[in-house]
Amino acid sequence: MSTGGDILVLLAAGLARRMQKVVDDKITAKLLGKPVFFYSLNAFYTTGKIEKVIITYRDPEQLEKIQSAYATFNFSNWKVEYVLGGESRQASVLAALETCANHPGLVHIHDGARPLITPAAINLVRAQAFKSGAAILAGRAADTIKIAQKSGNAVETSPDRSLVWTAETPQVFRTSVILKAYRKVNATGEKVTDDSSAVATVGQEISLVENTDVNIKLTRPSDFTIAEAILKSRA
Repeated sequence: MSTGGDILVLLAAGLARRMQKVVDDKITAKLLGKPVFFYSLNAFYTTGKIEKVIITYRDPEQLEKIQSAYATFNFSNWKVEYVLGGESRQASVLAALETCANHPGLVHIHDGARPLITPAAINLVRAQAFKSGAAILAGRAADTIKIAQKSGNAVETSPDRSLVWTAETPQVFRTSVILKAYRKVNATGEKVTDDSSAVATVGQEISLVENTDVNIKLTRPSDFTIAEAILKSRA
């Protein structure tokens, strides 16, 4: 049962362009018999820290699918709100955040297409955000990273791998901080691909919290096979 006061923004409005039409909606597609977004919600519910959930959606057809599936889940005592997403992830996040402008606590922003998130990882990043105001789940780079030149594919530089992290979700912030950040980048027209990039524009230090578990984002058809295998191994 949820006993905390945090908000979860679950992003579900993406277009699944890289699914090669194998899956038309990766959020409501089935993974071991349940919709993909169930697994993320279940992990957050298990932590007991979430009081309200805001789910962004793409269009009325997807909304109907999400609501129909959600009605079968047993997440009692949760307040759930559905917000129409925008043309980009950035626009969808801002639309969701505007609905909780007066919230005094923390907001967790999570990709609905990351069904492998665990309660333990959520608790770790949440604890750090509670102390510092902003924290993101991330993984240490396992491969050597190459930065390409702006024109062509020639290598520009190879950064020190020990300093390179890959950003994941959830990313957790004080609500007032993340809303201020997104309003700023929206006003200036700056484009960001994750929430911490927006927060950096308002001078907030962001903590990296290492996730040692698998937390892939479902991007290509083969990712479903990988995710199913991992869920089975955990079970």
